Amino acid sequence: MENIKEKIDSNSTVGVYIDFPFCIARCAFCDFNIQGFREGWAKLYESAVLKEIALHAKNGALKGQEIVSIYLGGGTPTCYSPEKLNDIMDACYRSFNIGPNAEVTVEAHPATINQPYLEAIHAGGINRLSIGVQSFSNEMLTLLGRHHSAEEAMIAFRAARSAGFDNIGFDLIYALPGQTLPDWEKEIKTAIELDPEHISIYGLSIEEGTLFHKQGVTSLSDEEQIAQYQSAQHRLDLAGFLQYEISNFAKAGRASRHNLLYWNRAETLGIGLSAHSYIGHEHKANTDSIRSYCEQIEAGNIPVLSARKVSLEEDQIDQIIFGLRKREGILKTALQSEAGLHFPNRMARVASLVEDGLLAMTQDRIFLTMNGMLMADEVAMTLL
Repeated sequence: MENIKEKIDSNSTVGVYIDFPFCIARCAFCDFNIQGFREGWAKLYESAVLKEIALHAKNGALKGQEIVSIYLGGGTPTCYSPEKLNDIMDACYRSFNIGPNAEVTVEAHPATINQPYLEAIHAGGINRLSIGVQSFSNEMLTLLGRHHSAEEAMIAFRAARSAGFDNIGFDLIYALPGQTLPDWEKEIKTAIELDPEHISIYGLSIEEGTLFHKQGVTSLSDEEQIAQYQSAQHRLDLAGFLQYEISNFAKAGRASRHNLLYWNRAETLGIGLSAHSYIGHEHKANTDSIRSYCEQIEAGNIPVLSARKVSLEEDQIDQIIFGLRKREGILKTALQSEAGLHFPNRMARVASLVEDGLLAMTQDRIFLTMNGMLMADEVAMTLL
């Protein structure tokens, strides 16, 4: 197994996630807590986010720890002007100990960005772009309810390059209704030819309450989904993209730090609506009501909806489940040592999964095989 260089030490590094709950429109597959961009609420929300940042700085939530990743997600952060995003970045730099080489990512909708916009946020400290392309097929983009064309996505990518971004990722969705294997392979080919640093691929999931669900849209067969996934694995590997997690592929040294912090269960401070934090073995979730969020912040309170301590056993289980999603897998000691006391017959289960071709082992690590990646949840359940 090829070694993964992009490792994050979960004991010494921290990430910050800032949520932006506004979008141009709700996509047919989306079940996130988002709403249309309205100037009044958007202004109130920006003010509340700035105040929440100040509150966390005042109460010492991060205790001076070095921030290695800031991720502006949602939603569509680029619904806001570059000046507003830069104001939020300025507040972060004033309030937290941002590392000199921190990765600062913003999720961007192709219809909301152009070269002047991108130049402005790049100058403001954002150094990584995650473009929500979803598809390079205009037919599929219409089906998904996206408000951009394939050509506009390509223009946005080239504008980002011209604006100075040297770390750009694409999000793509496969197993779309009516999508054939040649259709999908054409999309992967287009993405590779544009030559971003990072590509994420996600199989379409029909969630209850989404437009797709209401319309009775169905997924492709398991066989079709597997064929599309494995084709992408093969083509991306040949193009020099290292698969460092089940859904994520990156050029050398370009794995997303935000992603790695999440899968390593490292400490992360969540800011904004519905944002989740994991600090000091405590999991907290902010309110999912924008009215309540803004009112509580205005009153000087962090708008926490729920908070609970994470037990040692829960933490061990999370480390295994999330760690196995990474291509490098987990250390054998996670199951062999005192830390593995909660998992009886653990190594016998590993041996069985190895025999089934779902897990593999080196001298010190356990990781999913290519076939195992297709059944990651089932493997984790069997193992635990």
